[in-house]
Amino acid sequence: MSLRLKMILGIGAILLLVILVFAILASGGQGEHLLAAAKHEADLVATLTERAVANSMDRGEQEAVQAILTRMGESPGVIGIRIVDSGGIIVRSSRPREIGRTLGQQERPPEDGGAHEVWDFGDRTIGVFRPILNGAKCGGCHGRNASVLGMLNVRVAIPQNASEMDRQWKFMVLAGVAGLLAAGGMIWLLFTFVVGQRIEALAQTMSRVEAGELTARVADDSRDELGSLAVSFNAMVARLADARKQLEDRHAEEIRRAEHLASLGKMAAGIAHEINNPIAGMLNCVRTLLRGMKDDRQRVQYLSMLQDGLSRIGRTVGQLLSFAREAKPQLSRTEIAPILHRCLTLVEQDLAARGIACRLPTDDDLPSLQADPLLLEQVFLNILRNAIDAMPAGGRLSVAMGVLEQGAERLFEVRISDTGAGIPPENLPKIFDPFFTTKEVGKGTGLGLSVSYGIVRAHGGVIEVQSEVGKGSTFTVVLPIREG
Repeated sequence: MSLRLKMILGIGAILLLVILVFAILASGGQGEHLLAAAKHEADLVATLTERAVANSMDRGEQEAVQAILTRMGESPGVIGIRIVDSGGIIVRSSRPREIGRTLGQQERPPEDGGAHEVWDFGDRTIGVFRPILNGAKCGGCHGRNASVLGMLNVRVAIPQNASEMDRQWKFMVLAGVAGLLAAGGMIWLLFTFVVGQRIEALAQTMSRVEAGELTARVADDSRDELGSLAVSFNAMVARLADARKQLEDRHAEEIRRAEHLASLGKMAAGIAHEINNPIAGMLNCVRTLLRGMKDDRQRVQYLSMLQDGLSRIGRTVGQLLSFAREAKPQLSRTEIAPILHRCLTLVEQDLAARGIACRLPTDDDLPSLQADPLLLEQVFLNILRNAIDAMPAGGRLSVAMGVLEQGAERLFEVRISDTGAGIPPENLPKIFDPFFTTKEVGKGTGLGLSVSYGIVRAHGGVIEVQSEVGKGSTFTVVLPIREG
C-alpha cells in the first residue's frame, strides 16, 4: 500500500470518527430540544386551562368547566386534560370516558402538593400536574378544610422526532461522505504536489545514487522536514563521493606505484644490459691490447670499439642525468630546420640499414624562435629513434614543419610521422610516463619520451601523439614563437 493511500485512509478514518461523534452529540441535543418543547407546550396548555377553569368557577359556571376541558383537549398534540381529586379519582376530563377512573400509582406525582411532570416514554407522553388551591372564592362550595382541592393534569404527546432524526442522519451521512470525498481529493492533491513530487524526486535520486551516480543531488530549497531530509541526504552522498574518490585515488596511486616499480625494474634491467654489453666488449678489447699487437690497423679498430662502448655508456648515463635533473633551457635565437637536418644525419645509417625512406621538405620562410638548440635536438632525436625502432622491416618517415596562428599567438609546429607498428590505445596515455617502455630489455630505458616531454614543457610548448595500430604514429611538437 502506497504512502499516499495510507494517508488518505488514515485521515478519512479520523474525519469519519469526528463526524460520528458530532452526529451522536447533535442527535442527543435534538432529542433534548424536542423534550423541552413538549414540556413547554404542556406548561402552556396547563396555564391556559387553569386560568379558564378558575374564571368559570369564580363565576359559578361549573358546567362550563367540562366544555373548557373538552375544547382545550382538542388542541393539536394534547392527549387529555383532567381534574383529579385528592384521592386520585378523575372528576373532570376532556375525554368523558375517563371520568370516575382512579389514576395508577405510576401516573401520580409525588404527594408534596407542588407542580410536577410525569414522563411516559412508552406512550411518548408528558403529564403536567398543577395543584388546584382552595381560594377565597372556592370555600363556599368546597369548604375551608383543605388547602389543595385537587390537581389539574395535562397530558401532551412528545413530538415524534423519528422523521426529523432520519432527515438529520441522512443530511449528516451525505455531508460526511461529501466531506470525506472532498478531504480525500484535497489530501491527494496536497500529497501529490506538495509531498509526493518531492518524495518521488528523492526516490529517483536515491536510485541514481544506488546505480553509482554520486554526483546526483536533491533540491533542498525548502525548510520543512523534507528539506532537512534532502540536506542530510545530499551531505551523505557528498561524503560517499569523497570516500569513493579517496579510494579511487588511493587505488590509482597504488596502481601507478606498481607500474612505476615494474617500469623501474625493467629500466634497471635495460640499463644493466646497456652498460654490461659495452663493458664486456671493452674488456675483450683491453685484454687484446694488453697482449700487444703489431698490426696498427687492428689496434685502431679495437680503440674505436672502446670509444664506441664508452659513448654508448655515456649516452645511457646522460639520459639518466637528464631525467634526474630538471632541464633549464638556455634560450637563444634558433632555427628549427638545421636542427632537424642534423638529427636526420645522426640517424642516417640506421635509416639506410632498415630501408626506411625519409622526406624532409625545405622551407626558407620559416621563422626562428627563442629556444635551446641542444635540448630540442635531444627531443627530435628521441622521437626519430623511436620511429626507426617502430619500423624494423622498413617504411616511410616524414618530417613536416609549419606555422600555426591561434588568435594573436604564433606557434611553430613540427610533425614527425612513421608507418610503423603503431601504439596500442591502452598505452597511449602512458608513453610519456618515466620508465614506461614497450621495447625488449636492453633496447630502451623508457626515459627518452619522458625527458622530451619535460624539455618541450620547459619551452612553453606541448607534445602530442596520434597513433593507429598497424598504420603508424605521428608525434607533434608545438613551440611558441617569441620575439626577443
